[in-house]
Amino acid sequence: MIERHWDGIASYCRPENKVSLGLVEGLNNKIRVLQRRAYGYRDEGYLKLKIIAAFLPPLTHRHHDDSQYGTRPT
Repeated sequence: MIERHWDGIASYCRPENKVSLGLVEGLNNKIRVLQRRAYGYRDEGYLKLKIIAAFLPPLTHRHHDDSQYGTRPT
């Protein structure tokens, strides 16, 4: 898998694109935890989705007024 993306990885490793090692280690640790928890998954695609979802911002719950949806409060 890395071989397919090697050109992009190598081009990102230029001095102007430096990333702190703490950030990289944190990302690596998060992925390793997901891999340990994913032991037994039969679908590699599902693991990839779990990794992507782990880095998405959390959803916020918005409170809304039920009257605009045609329902009455009970």
